Amino acid sequence: MYLLSFLFLSTLTVKIASMAPEGSYWYNLVKNMERALSRDHQIRVILYWGNSMGDEADIVRKIRIGQLQAAGLTSHGLEMIAPEIRAYDIPFVFESYEEFFSVRDTLFPELQKRFEERGYKLLSHFAIGFIYIFSRKENPWNSNLWVWAGDALSEARGKEMRELFKIVPLQLSDVLQALTTGMIDSVSNGWYTLQALQLANHIRSYIDMPQFLYTAGMIMRKDVWDNFSDNLRKEMQQLALKYSLEAEREVVKLNLNAQQNFGSRIKRVSGPDENMQKLKAALHRVKRRILDENPRVKEFHTLIEGELAKIRKQN
Repeated sequence: MYLLSFLFLSTLTVKIASMAPEGSYWYNLVKNMERALSRDHQIRVILYWGNSMGDEADIVRKIRIGQLQAAGLTSHGLEMIAPEIRAYDIPFVFESYEEFFSVRDTLFPELQKRFEERGYKLLSHFAIGFIYIFSRKENPWNSNLWVWAGDALSEARGKEMRELFKIVPLQLSDVLQALTTGMIDSVSNGWYTLQALQLANHIRSYIDMPQFLYTAGMIMRKDVWDNFSDNLRKEMQQLALKYSLEAEREVVKLNLNAQQNFGSRIKRVSGPDENMQKLKAALHRVKRRILDENPRVKEFHTLIEGELAKIRKQN
């Protein structure tokens, strides 16, 4: 079967791709799984990092045609399979990491079900960090702001934030060069991701308003997953959750440390008040647009809001 490559001694080759930079905690996540699977089972894991398999849309396409069997993707790539996952990332949903952790843990089986209905096994779902606008200019307002081309959330932000920024859609692989050359002035990113993608050296200011919490996950084609033994499936699920949550905890710490240390060395922009209010209003419109245009996202957002209501009532 073209999905699986059986070598001598029934060794199984699984090809996994991710745009995560080599050396990042997300890179370490999959490397840890690779070492465990290669050591304890006749599985050969081939990893593709950074831009080697293209952007996330390219990775998803290659999984669909069987060129890849698994991937680590942000919600941008994951929404191409199950749009419901975007409900976690829209503005003004979570007020803290702890809220996300609680809701994620409760709704993970339901989210897995949505992916399985579309032929994929969701192995993990984890936080990347709260997203801010960073700029190479001291005054980020009216600057050239990158948005991820083809991403539903980025497209909605681009439409609603044109009063405050000049919107420049690009693939993630083009961002560093565009920021270096001045094609773009500003990017939306998390504190740790900004450093992992080597963008931090170009940054001089940030707008002090967290816009939304960005997430990611690991997936595998379900027909590949179903060919594993019950014991191997159980172990792979445990490994994926174990290493994903370990990476998540470390990245959350790194985000907070970077905000304290790096954030103290660049200009914090919290005005003028008129622009801050316009930005907040634009983000509320982004949320409404995403929910109105995506019934599946709206339906899953209702589940998230129900869990958040329980948490906030208890607190």
